[in-house]
Amino acid sequence: MTYLVSDIGGTNTRLALADESGVNTATLMRARNDSYASFDDVLADYLSKHETGEIDGICVAIAGPVQGTSGRLTNRDWSLKAATFGAQCGAARAAIINDLTALGFALLRNTPEHIYGATDRAKNGQALVVGMGTGFNVSPTKRSLAGATVAMEAELGHAELPFPVATLMRDDLGAAAAEFQTYEDIFCGPGLERLHTVVSGQNLGGADIMAAFEAGDATAQRTVRLFARALGQLTRSMMHQYMPRDGIAFAGSASRGVLASDALNDFIDSLTAEGPGIVDPASIPLSVITDDAAALEGCRQYLVQTS
Repeated sequence: MTYLVSDIGGTNTRLALADESGVNTATLMRARNDSYASFDDVLADYLSKHETGEIDGICVAIAGPVQGTSGRLTNRDWSLKAATFGAQCGAARAAIINDLTALGFALLRNTPEHIYGATDRAKNGQALVVGMGTGFNVSPTKRSLAGATVAMEAELGHAELPFPVATLMRDDLGAAAAEFQTYEDIFCGPGLERLHTVVSGQNLGGADIMAAFEAGDATAQRTVRLFARALGQLTRSMMHQYMPRDGIAFAGSASRGVLASDALNDFIDSLTAEGPGIVDPASIPLSVITDDAAALEGCRQYLVQTS
């Protein structure tokens, strides 16, 4: 079987060939979305540069809502239909799934980097992927007794912030906390930048904020540590909402930047602070997905599992 797998984010699109054994990284192409008018153009470029042979199935993961066999990107004016890109590459099967759903399927083969929590406690087959890149979203996953993965779709980024997070923000920022109403208003790359603007009055990119944090800049320290504390409260809430005893895996540039820094201590202190709830935060393992191609493996897993 030959598969073509693709992951369309807000900034980049990745494509590669795959088979039953895994994703062929030698065939990986990364495309800047700004350089193309549509995914059709990206796919055409890939097909013109690679000898694909007969494609048995194609699966595309997108950063946006999916309805059946069609979907659209949240942060870019691209709409996709499985029938269209399937016909374009001559695939016998074509599927479109949410990018966080793809990461949920990828957990079967991907080993995220452990950052906190026990790994030897009782499991329940439930895990949660939390994506914080261009936007925010989650994918709850469940392993069946037969070993199959069920990865559920969500659009949590557009929901209202939990009360503990909203309270923390209001206590620190006062009236300026009104800027942050939804998950995606803060828990993503643009959200980190928005928070820094509120804190400092400066407009900096995420990488520059983290560099300033590492250099000891006072406003960047306040921004990143507040972000980490808020994320700790959010994680505590999600532990109770989803009961992911197999673990929570964070993905995306914002999570990798903040949780790989000294602000991890602020995150853990906030997560484990006294508060309502029955779940011991230390009993659930937390990790960070560091493989940028993990969603491609998730697309491959989806095609294998649904064949």
